[in-house]
Amino acid sequence: MVYNNLFKRIVLSIVLFVVYLFSLINFYFLLILGTMIYLIILFEIFNYFKKFIIFIILYFIISYFCFIFYLFNFFDLINFNILIYVIISFDSFSYFVGKTFGRNNIFRIISPNKTIEGYIGGFFITNILFIIYSYYYSNLTDIHQNLSLINLFILFSLLGDLLQSFFKRINNIKDSSNFLPGHGGFFDRFDSFLSSIILLFIYSYFVL
Repeated sequence: MVYNNLFKRIVLSIVLFVVYLFSLINFYFLLILGTMIYLIILFEIFNYFKKFIIFIILYFIISYFCFIFYLFNFFDLINFNILIYVIISFDSFSYFVGKTFGRNNIFRIISPNKTIEGYIGGFFITNILFIIYSYYYSNLTDIHQNLSLINLFILFSLLGDLLQSFFKRINNIKDSSNFLPGHGGFFDRFDSFLSSIILLFIYSYFVL
């Protein structure tokens, strides 16, 4: 079992999470942090992606405007934190379970390192941890609604990951950049967020 750049991944993940917690102090901190991340991703796109560039830029623009519209019109700290929780939990546990028990590849052509075991492990562990959390915290009263939202986030996180992997595959690159040691680039690290924030905006607009 080999964990490439595992220490770097863990340290940088902790740093990014601390920065995120700091951004929650003020609404505009979160806006500035998110915009900075999107701008770096845009820089990576223009510098490392050559094929399907119009489609990639369109996807980027839709994601960013959903982020902005959500923040200014529908921002809810609980739902936004659920989104971040799902992205971190599903991505992390899919990685560790896949590295430990993964045998059967899925979407081999697009993302050859991802396994069915990893996705299943990430899915179940994310749901179990959320149920345990909900049991102890009364601010999440509608457990069924929140579980439905969590599993939609998981689906869109997976789609975002696969879509970004497809972009890299057709451009024949391994990572979107080397800005984040152990993770690759910002596009690699925030691929699930770019897709999931679109879902959160749509969900907030039509459901809430």
